[in-house]
This record gives sequence, structure tokens and C-alpha cells, in this order.
Amino acid sequence: MSKENSFKIINKDLDDLLRKLSVYTDEDLNKKMNKNKWSIAENLYHLWLTEFITIKYIKKKTSYPESLVKVSYFSKCKMKLLELIFFTGIKMKAPKITYDSMPKNIEIKKLKETWTKSRKSFEELVNALDESILKKGILRHPIAGRIDINMTLQFIKMHFHHHRKIIAKLESKIKSN
Repeated sequence: MSKENSFKIINKDLDDLLRKLSVYTDEDLNKKMNKNKWSIAENLYHLWLTEFITIKYIKKKTSYPESLVKVSYFSKCKMKLLELIFFTGIKMKAPKITYDSMPKNIEIKKLKETWTKSRKSFEELVNALDESILKKGILRHPIAGRIDINMTLQFIKMHFHHHRKIIAKLESKIKSN
């Protein structure tokens, strides 16, 4: 799939989810249904923060293109494993950096604005980079290892869909209360 189509899909997915959740108050979305689990707002914040960290990492790595390496066959295999993990819904502990700075109360309107800006910045960054750079391992994923831009966009999509399922379950609990 082309980068352009990948961005269209992840942008539409984000717009659809935020539009669906717009009927709820920040209080509803920040409410924890289980004290040991994230609220809807925390899931959204985690998704945004993961993307934001990804963008920062790619900016840093691509500023030194000579240090980029090819994507290994092993990384491609591990990416398939990651796809299977997301598909089956197996729970994994998120890297601490993707939730450590989570605020107690998340303003969804502000998060939406921030996310829209960072997503636009991500798309602009990718469009500005030479194709030869994008085919290299521009991101080091904790499980898959060094992955290229297409694998990165695939991860963002799979990660989003994984959390969208969690959010849907939490939303049904809000509706039933």
C-alpha cells in the first residue's frame, strides 16, 4: 500500500473515532471503568503519544541518513508476529515512555487539536524525505526492530485498531451506565 493511502486510512480512522466519541463529555471519557485499566481518554492519549514519539524518532534518525540500515528479514518476520499479536488481542505491556507522562485529566478537544497537528507534521515529514531513506529502518520498534515507513504506518494502523476495540468495549460500559 502506498504511503498516501496509508495516511488516508489512518486519518479517516482517527476522524471517525473522534467524531463517534464527540457525543461524550471529557468526564465520561476520563472515567475509569476499572481502576487498573486505562480510560477511553487515556487510550487516546497513549495512541497520540506513541505517534508523537515515533515522529520525533524518525526526525532524529533521518537527519543522519548515513546511519540508517536496511530492514532485515528478521524484522519483517517479527512484524508479522506483531500483526498476529494485535489480531489475536494478546495483551502486552506498553513501553513506559508511551504512558509515563499521562495527565490525570485529558481534555479531548485539546488532544484532538494536538493530534491533528502532529499527524499533519508526520505526513509532511514523510513526504519531504527521499524514497531511498524511507525504505531503510527509520524506526526501531521494541518488538519488530528496525522498520521502514510502510511498516511504521502499518504498525500505527494496527495499534490504533487494537485500541479502538478496547475503546469500543469501554464505550459500551459508558452507554450502559
